[in-house]
Amino acid sequence: MKKIVILLGLFPIALFSQNETDALRYSQNYFGGTSRFVTSGSAFSSIAADMSAISINPAALGKYKGSELTITPAFVYNKTSANYRDGIMDDFKFRFQMSNFGIVATHNNGDDVDWRTVSFAFTYNRINDFNRNINIDGYNNESSMTDYFAALANGKKVDQMNGFMEGLAWEAYLIDPDTTGTYKYKSALSRYGARQAKNIDTRGGMGEYVFAIGGNYKDLLQLGMSLGIQSVRYREISDYAEIDEKDSIPSFNSFRFSQELKTTGSGFNFKFGLIYSPIPWFKLGLGLHTPTFFNLSDSYSSSIQSSFNDTLHGDGKVIKSKQGYYDYELTTPFRAIASTGFVFYSSDDDGVKKPLASIAVEYEYVDYSIARLRANDYTFRDENMLIERAYTAVGNIRVGAEYRISSIFLRSGFGYYPSAFKKGLANDNSVRYTYSLGIGIKGDNSYLDIGFIYSQHKEKYFLYDPSVIPNVPASLTHSNMGIITTLGFRF
Repeated sequence: MKKIVILLGLFPIALFSQNETDALRYSQNYFGGTSRFVTSGSAFSSIAADMSAISINPAALGKYKGSELTITPAFVYNKTSANYRDGIMDDFKFRFQMSNFGIVATHNNGDDVDWRTVSFAFTYNRINDFNRNINIDGYNNESSMTDYFAALANGKKVDQMNGFMEGLAWEAYLIDPDTTGTYKYKSALSRYGARQAKNIDTRGGMGEYVFAIGGNYKDLLQLGMSLGIQSVRYREISDYAEIDEKDSIPSFNSFRFSQELKTTGSGFNFKFGLIYSPIPWFKLGLGLHTPTFFNLSDSYSSSIQSSFNDTLHGDGKVIKSKQGYYDYELTTPFRAIASTGFVFYSSDDDGVKKPLASIAVEYEYVDYSIARLRANDYTFRDENMLIERAYTAVGNIRVGAEYRISSIFLRSGFGYYPSAFKKGLANDNSVRYTYSLGIGIKGDNSYLDIGFIYSQHKEKYFLYDPSVIPNVPASLTHSNMGIITTLGFRF
């Protein structure tokens, strides 16, 4: 098995190895689901009888008075702007996806008994989206990835070189022996000035299938628990090139280095929750999530091609690595979620009180530094130590509001997700913000909700490790927009 553990200017970035970047990617959840839930900031777990609230606090299932069926398709637009050495590039991706579907079956015992309802649910909610196109482009007069390949090769015999990285660069004549020492190497380029361009195409996402049970005790206390099965699909195809467009590097035309990674797998977790309503208009909720225990499988490959205009190096063919495979385990951090909600009522002409407006706030605690990678044939000691050094505990905050006008509901929400990186690291300010608006129309036995969600976060991305070869990062701005529609039926 090949391992590549890289600390880029105190910012970790994945190549092919199972490392700290994978641990963070599959540990972060941005709870999606029904339009009502998402457009209320994903904050209504203590208030709403909602199919997606169950994923945060399974006690929300105890709020159901009857049975329900929902389906939620979504249209998603992801845009990334990249600024690298004054070169600015934008790219985007569109996608239709399923945000939620599910069914709740409720047995209503009536108001004259203590346990008034018992409900069972099976639901699917999307919890992360990996679909994105990124283009990075700029001229570099200070370094080259060939320097990085040479640094990786230093101290190794040719047959010891990594066949997915520096070994390919050696075969493509991009690094040469350095006569100043034994098993030392240098770039085959005599100077700098190439245009560096990288395209990254990522696909896939994470979803959670939830089997839950919940009950309502005297309308004062709701309790619930669930089994969650999470699925992972991730594919990254990257294409990096250095091109001497200005003809400033003797003998060199270009080289292209391509990589592909595919990760699939599944994991399970348990969730427990309660919601306490000491008075009808005030709700307190608590949800506890165990770690998710993943079994993951990676397949990966890389290739390289160089082009020179001299007889020594020549115009080379495409050199491909073998196909790599590796199975491993990931244990994500546990989660604790506290929520509070306020419901304001109005009375109709018959004196029946109905909810007029609702406001909810949630606080989610998660410590990313306790995620762990494991395998039967490898200890992951270095990677897990890097997880501890690079990541930190965060408190995610979600806020939502809903207002009723007859049978029409207006909603809005906000989410704040601090950076998972410790202070002093390149991405310690990589904060994600989410904003949402929605409207719903409720009938006697059905409803239709439509919503819009927007999120943005920024990050630094290094083309290669600056602790090995000095290099400035690209500044990426990710903007995600989605239109989410839920059709629900009550019976």
